[in-house]
Amino acid sequence: MSNKFYEWWKNHRKVVTYGAFIILFGFYLSPVVKEAKYKNQCIMYSTEGALTKFNKDDIGKTLLEETGLNIDELAKIEGYKNCIK
Repeated sequence: MSNKFYEWWKNHRKVVTYGAFIILFGFYLSPVVKEAKYKNQCIMYSTEGALTKFNKDDIGKTLLEETGLNIDELAKIEGYKNCIK
């Protein structure tokens, strides 16, 4: 029995070792991926809220002319600013 296992290990040790490192690296990166997902959701919701606010408040042509951006771009900037903290 142990001789068969040794032969199997001898033939497959690189694949098993690389696979284990990839799995452990995935567990290591999991919190980073979750944080990025949450931040993207925050930005999306904050952008939608800012867009609604800007459309209701009628931010005026002066701000649009000063920045050279449209309302959608200003809402995206506001969304990023709200979620960077």
